[in-house]
Amino acid sequence: WAVVVSFGIAVLQFGVCLTYFIFIPENMVQVTKTISGVTLPQGYFLICMIVMEIPFAWIRDIRRLHMTNILATLLIAFGLASCLGIALFKDYGDSSLVEQITELQPVNHDTWFMFIGTSFYMFEGSITLVVPLQEAVFTREDKAKFPALNNKVMCSIVTFYIFFATTCWAAYGDGIKTALTASLPPGTLATSVQIAYSVAVFFTFPLQAFPALEVTLRTTTRKTEKDAATALFQRNVKASFLIIGLGVIGYFAQDYLGNVASLLGSLVGVPIGLIFPNLMHNILAKDSPSGVRTLNYCVVAVGVVATIVASTTTILNWSEGAE
Repeated sequence: WAVVVSFGIAVLQFGVCLTYFIFIPENMVQVTKTISGVTLPQGYFLICMIVMEIPFAWIRDIRRLHMTNILATLLIAFGLASCLGIALFKDYGDSSLVEQITELQPVNHDTWFMFIGTSFYMFEGSITLVVPLQEAVFTREDKAKFPALNNKVMCSIVTFYIFFATTCWAAYGDGIKTALTASLPPGTLATSVQIAYSVAVFFTFPLQAFPALEVTLRTTTRKTEKDAATALFQRNVKASFLIIGLGVIGYFAQDYLGNVASLLGSLVGVPIGLIFPNLMHNILAKDSPSGVRTLNYCVVAVGVVATIVASTTTILNWSEGAE
């Protein structure tokens, strides 16, 4: 089970990095077009990003990413506040934001199937890090409080997601794109947000790739008597090729950001979130009450159905998610 879960986490984290290879070039195309009036191919920015991210993949001490992570967090906060501010203070003419929200379509019948996978993709950080975070709590008393605190934090995040998504959807209309920054009204603030988000995601990339690289490289590297310098060189070469491979996939998937996020969530996120934990709990906690074991199997069944249905429909209707 440890190997399966580790592999799933690595795939999910690599998938997040893949979406970054789509998101940043798309943003930079908009930025250069707004500033200079010239439309450059996304491929140019993708190549630049690959070249710039490769050295970050060589980092083995995650503490070195501390300052870049702080910068990325501040830039993301600026971007979120700006997108929400534009939506809240937009001129709606004779209408209002509340009226726009009440007129939203309850269900998008064309791409409803993408909702399941995208929902699980949104919580990729929580799915993969909840156990390490709990284990990292120092005292036993605080560790006992962690589940309740985690529930409160997750409820707060979900509430904000609902408010943010509903508000922005109502403000920017049905033509809103998966990358919200591409739907912002032209202007200095919009360009600033696109640049800020691109820089933030660029510096977040190494942090997202780190656990996936460690799992993959540790699995594929044989223990030999090679000296440290040779082993480090070979690790960096493998890491570089993995980054290049993600970039190549990103090039061919550049028009399908929503599809990629949905497929990753449904094919990998759902099993890691619903299937594996419950099966592992039944195996490890064999003395648990029958009601708990039955509930675990029910959740597993839901996860299996969700994985099959969401993944299959996303693949079969791939072209409908193009942007």
